[in-house]
Amino acid sequence: MHAFEESLNYQLIQLMKEHRQRAEEALSQLGLHVSQELVLFVLWREEGLSQSELAARLRVELPTLTKAVQRMERAGLLIRQADEKDTRVSRVYLTEKGRALYAPALKIWQDLEARMLHGMTEIEQAFLRRLLQQTVSNLS
Repeated sequence: MHAFEESLNYQLIQLMKEHRQRAEEALSQLGLHVSQELVLFVLWREEGLSQSELAARLRVELPTLTKAVQRMERAGLLIRQADEKDTRVSRVYLTEKGRALYAPALKIWQDLEARMLHGMTEIEQAFLRRLLQQTVSNLS
């Protein structure tokens, strides 16, 4: 039997810790917390989603998303507006401040990915992507 440090479970935990720490360091320079950029990435693609739709896209619980949206609204990154047809539904839109973070946040993600994949061939990178997709599918 090998040490737990050699297990894939442990290695994935270490990877996630390192990734989160590097992301937090870089995103904090934009005034963002880790995971807030994910909300922005979804909204950059499609604004006006309900909070429920946004939570589903991000695969997070609605209360978690609601708290993040409130925090981001206070920071001036987005606004919530009642749906015209159903005022019980709150739709989320980017502000100009939120839109302006697209290029720098995307660059942070690209730089982080490049750092993570440093030294891997394109074939190894494609294989890693496929393996990660498979493992997510296995656990879903």
